[in-house]
Amino acid sequence: MRSTKQAQQPLVYNIELVDKLLHVLETLRDAREGLTLQQLAARTGYVTSSIHRALGSLKWHGYVEQPVARGAYRLGMKCLLLARGLQDTVELLPHARPYLREIADAFDESAYLAILRGGRGIFVEVVETRRRELRLVGPIGADVAYHATAAGKVFAANLPPSARAALLGRIELTARTPRTRTRRAEVEKEWKDVARRGFAVNREETILGANFVAAPIFDAERAICGAISVGVPSARYSAALGRHLATRLKEVCRRLSDTLAEVGYVHDDRQLHELR
Repeated sequence: MRSTKQAQQPLVYNIELVDKLLHVLETLRDAREGLTLQQLAARTGYVTSSIHRALGSLKWHGYVEQPVARGAYRLGMKCLLLARGLQDTVELLPHARPYLREIADAFDESAYLAILRGGRGIFVEVVETRRRELRLVGPIGADVAYHATAAGKVFAANLPPSARAALLGRIELTARTPRTRTRRAEVEKEWKDVARRGFAVNREETILGANFVAAPIFDAERAICGAISVGVPSARYSAALGRHLATRLKEVCRRLSDTLAEVGYVHDDRQLHELR
């Protein structure tokens, strides 16, 4: 699926081969155990011979691996190096990491940091639970979905009203699961609810069997710049746990926002805030 940014670009900027390679990589990103050639073809809609050539090139450059001949493909180490390069340029990370670890340890669940970068919300860090066999992990570098992910809802809800309205008119309300909201009126109402209560919930709207709660991070100018979310498998999730998570997340993100204010941190990406 194309990102919001891609969907907004004029067709003149779309290069078919690049689109294909990115679509293959993003599809593998969402399949932790890997995918066979036939599975990739089914999920991307490309013919197998075309994907096979693309995979051959990606394997050669180290962005895709195939541990067993004729077996499943998965992302290669070069993708990890790219993600680390992204992390090294995020000034917010050193401030946020202790709070991510605190919330992950408090609930023994994985915690994620998303930031605004290049006019998009992007996941840039994950602190995984250390003791759970069944746990949720997320791909670094993945875009948030403003209508479906908890972090995405937090970003949208805390934009200036004019920017929020412009964003609602631009994004594709694609159904990720049967639980995803795809009506603009419903999405708009939820964003308003998130702004009022200070946190967002994703109840299996992006991944069946996975629930997420997120709260906002503000910079020294009180502009939304990030979000911390916690992922909980449905087998362990309850309404009571969700409320407890929301309360603790709001408190942790408030303290992080206070820290950013104390050090004078101003996030340099205002593209989303300035949408018209």
